[in-house]
Amino acid sequence: MGKYSVLLVEDAPVASSLKEIIPWGELGFQVIGSVFSTEAALSMIGATKPDVVLTEVSVNALTDLAVVKRGKEQSPETAFVILTDCNDFECAQQAMRLGVTDYLTMPLDVAELRAVLIRLRQTLNQKRNTLQNWRAMQHCYRDSLPVMQTNFYAALIDGQIERQTLNAYLHDYQVGLTGPYYGCLVLHTSTAQAPDGKDVMALRAEVMKQARDFFGALWTTVTFCYLRNTVIVVELHTENDAAGLTDDADRFCKLVKNALGAVITVGVGPVVDDLLELPVAYHGARTAVSYRSLYGACKVINIKEIAPTEVSDFTPIPDAALAELLKVVHVGPDEAIVQAVDVYLENVNRTATCMAHHTVVINDLVSSLYRFATNNHLQIPELTDHPKDLYARLPELSPQTLRQWLMTLCQTLNRQLAQARDNSSSALIQSAKEFVRAHYSDEQLSLNDVCQALGVSNSYFSTLFKREVGQSFITYLTDFRMERASRLLLETTEKSQVIGHLVGYADPNYFSSVFKKHFGSSPTQYRGRLVKVSSGK
Repeated sequence: MGKYSVLLVEDAPVASSLKEIIPWGELGFQVIGSVFSTEAALSMIGATKPDVVLTEVSVNALTDLAVVKRGKEQSPETAFVILTDCNDFECAQQAMRLGVTDYLTMPLDVAELRAVLIRLRQTLNQKRNTLQNWRAMQHCYRDSLPVMQTNFYAALIDGQIERQTLNAYLHDYQVGLTGPYYGCLVLHTSTAQAPDGKDVMALRAEVMKQARDFFGALWTTVTFCYLRNTVIVVELHTENDAAGLTDDADRFCKLVKNALGAVITVGVGPVVDDLLELPVAYHGARTAVSYRSLYGACKVINIKEIAPTEVSDFTPIPDAALAELLKVVHVGPDEAIVQAVDVYLENVNRTATCMAHHTVVINDLVSSLYRFATNNHLQIPELTDHPKDLYARLPELSPQTLRQWLMTLCQTLNRQLAQARDNSSSALIQSAKEFVRAHYSDEQLSLNDVCQALGVSNSYFSTLFKREVGQSFITYLTDFRMERASRLLLETTEKSQVIGHLVGYADPNYFSSVFKKHFGSSPTQYRGRLVKVSSGK
């Protein structure tokens, strides 16, 4: 901690002045000068604002004390200590009444002055610490003010501020909006149409900075981020200023598109004449932004201009349009899916002419897609795990973004269906082979038995088995039986007619005929040849 400055005011320069007889540095002080007149002292006090003034005051000058009186006016924080040859109580009382920190009588007791200076240093240390703490709190307040202001603005547009506390918030958070009218803009930055390689959070931050500079140069505004959108509260002089604000917002959309490549939609809410009515303005602007699903993005949408265009008649989109889309999802290919998506969305645009209708249609689409996925045992987390999020988000997507989302989802469903069919086919073939392994000895085993056990039609199973295995089911059954018969001929001593019965042939002659056709020799010849080969070894 640095030394405290001391100004000495003495009657006259002497060899043993106060500067020489006190070890100022050891006590935590630094003498910045010695003066010998009231005028010189006051000039020095006004220029340097010393921490301490140590002044000699004679009895004759005690009733005046000009150095103390006028010095306090110039530097209220300066501590004054006087040395005087007046030692009665009345003199001391008069000095203290003027704000003197301490009062010493002459002749000077150096030890007493040292004790006074030590106490004074402790007092100054406490004041300095208090001042530093206060400055730190002020610095913290200034640093925190933007965050506190943003929280206040968010609470204000969300309707959480009560009238009895509004003025206190305006004062504490240094809010300068005075009206008499207010407008609200909501700027939505499209993440689906962001420039390639551009971080979405960085893009939103750049858009907000551009908005703060652009609108701040034209209007009195406050700009902040709320629910991932940029919100601007604008001070208006008349209700008619909303038209000019809308035109400025339209220019801003084009400016940001050219400068940053960002696709933004600006919603303009209704004008209000009370800060506590800002929730009405904000929710109007937020609703206007959601209309980008009807009117497209990269433009300004004023809620007052679009609300009157809504109509009450509503003809739901034909079920056949959605059925055709889901049919194409089943069979593909991607080109057909893209075409089906475009046809379906054309029906949506033609049917849903206002936001309420559009929301109903899109939510019906989500429900149908959810049922389609779950009925086919498909797993797409966005659709099957979190459909609630889609109900809230999809109706607000711009037409281009909605098209891209629907096209990608339908292609994903198509691929999962194909994969599921492959998996199902493999599982079915495997089950058929296991059924043969368990029942091949049954001489009545037939294609019908297998199909009934698996729950599929003969025609479907026959086609699938031939495609997956490369041979008909009957051929596979015959091959399996012949393989088992050859092993039994080698591994047992049973007669061929017994072996034929074990592998599903009741007629020994028919078994021999099939065996010979398969291996080129009768069962007896086949066993004899194997025995000779084994003996030769």
